[in-house]
Amino acid sequence: MTIGGYTMKDRGFAIEVSQYESGWSFLVQGDDANQFRNEWETAQKYGSSFGTFLNDHEYNTLFQ
Repeated sequence: MTIGGYTMKDRGFAIEVSQYESGWSFLVQGDDANQFRNEWETAQKYGSSFGTFLNDHEYNTLFQ
């Protein structure tokens, strides 16, 4: 799924997020991937953008 400059790939056991412009990415697995899914689902209900969601939950610090 492509969302506002980011690509998110849900691989079932893991979620990979990439940022278009920088080419940076991160991968969360297992319980962390489940937590990411739940938090993103909740953020969508409140109309949060994907970039804001990443910043608010400090996932943006995982980009390398």
